[in-house]
Amino acid sequence: MNNRTNRTNRKIEKSNQSYQSKNRTNRSVNYKKIALWLGIPAFLLAGVGYLAVEHILPYSGIKPMRRTGEQMAWYLPKGVDPSNYGLTFEKMRIQTPDTLQLSALLVHANTDTTKGVVVVLHGISGCKETQLERAQLLAEAGYACLLPDLRAHGESGGEYCTFGYYEKYDLQAIADTLQARFPRLPLGIWGASLGGAIALQGMAADPRYNFGIVESTFHDFKMVAMEFGADWFFGLRSHWMTDRVLENSGKIARFDPFSIQPARAAQQITRPVLFMHGDKDSRIPMWFGERNYEVCPAPGKKWRKVQGAGHNNLWRVAGESLWQEVRLFLAEQSRR
Repeated sequence: MNNRTNRTNRKIEKSNQSYQSKNRTNRSVNYKKIALWLGIPAFLLAGVGYLAVEHILPYSGIKPMRRTGEQMAWYLPKGVDPSNYGLTFEKMRIQTPDTLQLSALLVHANTDTTKGVVVVLHGISGCKETQLERAQLLAEAGYACLLPDLRAHGESGGEYCTFGYYEKYDLQAIADTLQARFPRLPLGIWGASLGGAIALQGMAADPRYNFGIVESTFHDFKMVAMEFGADWFFGLRSHWMTDRVLENSGKIARFDPFSIQPARAAQQITRPVLFMHGDKDSRIPMWFGERNYEVCPAPGKKWRKVQGAGHNNLWRVAGESLWQEVRLFLAEQSRR
């Protein structure tokens, strides 16, 4: 009886062990399936991230969309012909120190006497024609102005935008040209967004620029690159990823992207600068622009916050009050 019981117990124990072994095997198979299903999208996501960081994002800034005036006609209510703005102008070509040709418009003052000359710089993926309304304001205030296509933009030469690294030397060539043409007149510079960052670096590098107007720009290239990168990666701001992208950009365009720090340039400027920024700017946060203003030691500097304005609607939101502030600033420069 005991032997029979023992045999029965052993059979039950073997059955239980077999059942448990099968369960372990099934669980192992299920885990492998889950890992496989999770691994495939993770692998694909990693592949997409690698492709973006190594081969797409490094070009996204340094190789902006090139658009001419005709391609930007939709953006301008009066079109791209300076005559539509009541302007007298001539076309120019200016050679940079590295032998690129910059396309530019020289717009004359609409007054009997010319008080000064202002270089007006557009933003990224823009062109000189997008600045015709600013040119109209300057002409009516008695200032001539030069509207260049930045390198790698519009009708100018160059393959890559370097955010001021080479562009500040382009501004020196522009200053040479304008001083030869207007030897006794004060020289100013007015830049928006990318143009504003270049304007600050240009003023720091060349004291011949006597005053500046800077709109909606950044204080540090790495910081603004991280903001733009967050748009690609669902709000993720990664120092490692930004550094890697910028390193690749620098290798492609042969410049040091980490040296692009408009705030450091602003620290060297002692001539008057009018800084402007919208407090609802989601592309370049307003505190980036405030940083430039705060560190600039110029006794004649001014700060204008435009409440409710984003990155591209500063003038539409502020209206006539902003135009008036610029006119007053220009009038002050003409009296110096």
